[in-house]
Amino acid sequence: MSKKEDTKVQEENQEVQNQEQNTPEVETPETSNEEAKEEEKLLNQEQVNKLVQEIKAKEKKKAEEAVAQAREEAERLAKLSQEEKRKELDAKKKKEDEERERNLAIRENTLTANEELQKAGVPAELVGYVVDPDPEKTLENTEQFIEKYNSSVSNSVQERLKGQPPKDISSSSNERKDRKVVTAF
Repeated sequence: MSKKEDTKVQEENQEVQNQEQNTPEVETPETSNEEAKEEEKLLNQEQVNKLVQEIKAKEKKKAEEAVAQAREEAERLAKLSQEEKRKELDAKKKKEDEERERNLAIRENTLTANEELQKAGVPAELVGYVVDPDPEKTLENTEQFIEKYNSSVSNSVQERLKGQPPKDISSSSNERKDRKVVTAF
């Protein structure tokens, strides 16, 4: 830790101690198990510092790896001739353009599929199941999905509505008793 960080930590500790001294002591009722567990979860300053150090080390390692990778790429490109460099950069640019075009096609197809699903009354959250970079494939997937979705919903409704229909109480022999019950409600 640097001297600045040490002094900040010391100042913060001093402020906490001052606040603790200035706060009046109040008797607290017995704590429940949940409160006791929360207190156990609290970390002391050493533990916090250790966690911060670990996080810093991980981030530093990631940054060093990225720098090393960039350095290796730069060294590799430096060894190549001008023509090879140009070819590599063109290939890289072409790959990026293709990826950008693919993402744009997916976005456009998502909008198209979303419109089709809304027209058919299918929830828009399901659009991810039908989208494809190819617009024709997206429309085909959408049509199949709508057909299967509607069929599934119809079957589900039919299954839930199965059962005995309610009895017609007006046709029974005890018509007067039944009518009294029906009219009572």
